[in-house]
Amino acid sequence: MAGPSGAVLIVGGGLAGALLALELSQRGSAVTLLDAAEADTPTALSYGGIPGWPLLPTPLARRAAGAARRWRQLQRRHGDLGWRRCGLRLQGAPALAPWARWLPFSRVDPQRLRARLPEALAAAGVVLRRGWAQALEPSAAGWRLQLADGDGLEAPQLVLAAGAGCRALWPALPPQLRCSWAGVLEHPAVGAERITLPHQLQRPLLERRAGQLAEPQWVVDAGLAPWGGAALLGQISWVAPGDGASMAPPDPALMQGWLRQALAAGGAPWTQALAQVGPYHQVPVAFCSDGRPLVGPVPQAPGLWVFSGFSGAFAQVPVLAPLLADWLAAPPPRRERAQRRLQALGL
Repeated sequence: MAGPSGAVLIVGGGLAGALLALELSQRGSAVTLLDAAEADTPTALSYGGIPGWPLLPTPLARRAAGAARRWRQLQRRHGDLGWRRCGLRLQGAPALAPWARWLPFSRVDPQRLRARLPEALAAAGVVLRRGWAQALEPSAAGWRLQLADGDGLEAPQLVLAAGAGCRALWPALPPQLRCSWAGVLEHPAVGAERITLPHQLQRPLLERRAGQLAEPQWVVDAGLAPWGGAALLGQISWVAPGDGASMAPPDPALMQGWLRQALAAGGAPWTQALAQVGPYHQVPVAFCSDGRPLVGPVPQAPGLWVFSGFSGAFAQVPVLAPLLADWLAAPPPRRERAQRRLQALGL
């Protein structure tokens, strides 16, 4: 296992890979981050919401409730990353709606984060490499990653943080890591000062049933969130049987039609008015069917790690990345303490 000066290659330049790279660099690791530089990613198209209270009665949820504090620390260290306090509006729960304004809630603007991350990574000494990962195999140096342009990267430690692309590189990942598809509408002319969410999200419920599905199913959550100078509307989530990675993606035209129809038929008046305008975006999303992300070494693959499958990534990733970085690169006492803390979180 690499010591504080060991080299680490991270595959995936989204939220998980980037924040882990910053943490590892702070611990003295030589970090290379491979980013496919796609226009649409789960990080870029996220609402970026961060609840300041536990959503579930679990140790992981209680730790994620402190994510706002971690974002403030990250911004003191790396500059503005888009984190701000934000109002919350709950739909479909008249008894709860008046109280939502008092709930501790914040968000990260994905557009601002995307613009600032390259500068923050460079200042931290992280080597940012653009390219597509094509194949992964053990090597004399540890692990070798073959790129689509014919080049290759090697490192003694490699972290899979590529979301829905992780299983294509290492099919033997635990079966609870699955892939779904998510679609949202973009409204360039619509601003939003706060995040609006349904009081009961349907996506997590569908993800928990993924292992029981006999055919693909989809659900729509009617939400609205600021997105740079524009807004994101809704989310349609499509989950297929199995791990989802081996199935063809759903037809974007069908997904867009289902989303617009559901928002127009069952949403609030503001969703009905907005549902028929704005471009549609669709991306593959990694999730774990048991609700617990994969954070740690891959079984029977020394030097290979995984950091993927989050539920509420903008709350979970910033509180888990320091623990994984300690496990990977800190001196033995801190490394062992981080491993115990992750185990105590059920990970």
